[in-house]
Amino acid sequence: MRTAVVTGGSSGLGLEFVRRLLRGGARVVAGSRRAESSEALARLKSEHEDRLTVHRLDVGDRDSREAFGRRVSETLERLDVLVNAAGIIAGDEERISVFGALDQEELARTFLINSIAPLMMTELLHPLLERGEHPIVVNISSLNGSIASWDRPGKYSYCASKAALNMITKTLSVELKDAGIRVVAFHPGWVKTWMTRDEPAPMEPEESVAGMLRVMDSLTLDGSGRFLDWRGREVPW
Repeated sequence: MRTAVVTGGSSGLGLEFVRRLLRGGARVVAGSRRAESSEALARLKSEHEDRLTVHRLDVGDRDSREAFGRRVSETLERLDVLVNAAGIIAGDEERISVFGALDQEELARTFLINSIAPLMMTELLHPLLERGEHPIVVNISSLNGSIASWDRPGKYSYCASKAALNMITKTLSVELKDAGIRVVAFHPGWVKTWMTRDEPAPMEPEESVAGMLRVMDSLTLDGSGRFLDWRGREVPW
């Protein structure tokens, strides 16, 4: 049975990863700050009682990560899939500071959640990943993190944090290659989530996650460290 951990598992892309992995027969541990209050996770738990475990997780808090890691180790003997889906649009999760009024704390928190936390989660769980079957680490990035494609002002914290995540992904792929662990950064597309609630995003989470799962299943170790979109196409760094 495939085993998976999904951060940010109570909404958006994280929730859809949880749903589809369960549908595919996997055993899933979902982490979320809203673990206790998520109606969607509660419904999935009622449908997949023996294969879904839900724990509170604040990826930006060291104590929360470590407590989560201990619970995962009690639940799983190995880990095949780690999806780092937790992320924020800005430090206060609503307002993006603009040039002329940039806020240091807002910038730092965005980097903590979007860039540093996926690295720390991978380090925390890598002993389980080393025992996994064709293990893979999935980092949810964004086209906004493509330096070559960017041609707009603003969004400093979000764009820079996703570019940093891309570099972390590449470095992790080198670090973990000898252990047989694949690492990939995904641009999931312009998807309807809470982050894009004020934008005319055309894609549903179902389409995006279904595509990413197909690409994950076909990704070889030699292809580790790539920046791909949900269809498997290369995204420029």
